[in-house]
Amino acid sequence: MANKEKLPEEDINLPYYHGALMNQDADQLLVNDGDYMIVMKMSPELNKMQLFLTVRLKKGIRRYEIKRTPSSAKFANKSASNIGKLVDMLIKETVEVKGERVILKRAIPKGKFQLMHKDVDFKKKLGSGAYGTVYRGRLTKTNTKIAVKKLDTEGNDEEMLAEMMKEARVMQLYDHPNIVKFYGYILDDIPYLLVLEYCNGGSVEDRLVEKGAKLSTQTRSLYTYHAACGIDYLHKKKCIHRDIAARNCLIHKDIVKIADFGMCRATSIYKVDLNKPTNIRWLAPEVWDNGETRANTDIYAFAVMMWEFYEVPYDTPYSAWKGYVVKQKTRGGYRLPTPAGMPPEIEEIMKECWHVDPNKRPTASELKQKLEEAIIKGEGSAATGLEKSKSQTSNQN
Repeated sequence: MANKEKLPEEDINLPYYHGALMNQDADQLLVNDGDYMIVMKMSPELNKMQLFLTVRLKKGIRRYEIKRTPSSAKFANKSASNIGKLVDMLIKETVEVKGERVILKRAIPKGKFQLMHKDVDFKKKLGSGAYGTVYRGRLTKTNTKIAVKKLDTEGNDEEMLAEMMKEARVMQLYDHPNIVKFYGYILDDIPYLLVLEYCNGGSVEDRLVEKGAKLSTQTRSLYTYHAACGIDYLHKKKCIHRDIAARNCLIHKDIVKIADFGMCRATSIYKVDLNKPTNIRWLAPEVWDNGETRANTDIYAFAVMMWEFYEVPYDTPYSAWKGYVVKQKTRGGYRLPTPAGMPPEIEEIMKECWHVDPNKRPTASELKQKLEEAIIKGEGSAATGLEKSKSQTSNQN
């Protein structure tokens, strides 16, 4: 099968066909002796897709290539017209490979987050992300509007697939009104896809640029509170986002949702390679000393994002400086000047969040509480919006 050639529908539609599922994900699903599935790998050297029978045997997990032609499927000394019939044959007639009996007992079906290409319709290109192109689309069964991230690879870039699956593994753990909803991933064929909630308002960064001074202080405060609710939820789940910024907050029906989980890690401490590119303008200065990102480094980034939310007209943090100058200045204690329209109570919270001592920064729960109190004190439309937000999130924290 050539690179561009599609796999037969009869293979793709098998309930135990998992497409390009990575080994670590497959291994977690194969629990007992005899558990099996079919997976696909793209071979750059051979310029073709290869199909494998993956099965847990007594001595461990084995991956056996199935030789597939348009008219046959072959494994060991068995042959059938397609993979489904070949597997049925192997269930009835055990074969031996290198002195080990290949016993198939339980087919592992696709999980709830494993969708297929036929489940989505593409509608319109929205833009480009870290590793692919984003489209608006819909789920065919429910007609739900979705955003689809398409991996820009012909399937032969394992590193990009690994990055996509890191995001998928984290996102499927979370469900909250202030987190972009995750619908699933698609690996049955190339291109590989992530399927997410469609947010009709675009990013907060775009909204700040477009609206400028027309965006009220109350709305900015409410956006800040929504984002804090999302971060509080993540931190309670022992997850650090590591890429908090206005560009990574999306708006749907005036609710802000945390998005872009490509750098997110389900851990309390994550060591980083400081030689690799990093979002230096949002990076807590102590990371340069210890190479560690934690919940309190998220809080520092949140403070920089608060500055973004109130700066009019919108500007990138430290826009006049090169990255190395930002690093030097912030390590020396410099912080961005307070935006003119930021309420004093919010300013105080922002300064606490980027405190030079990471242990003196508020937790996400404290941050959320402080913002709530500041908004109530300010009254007006933000206070009304706050009550609506609280009723939405009360059952999901």
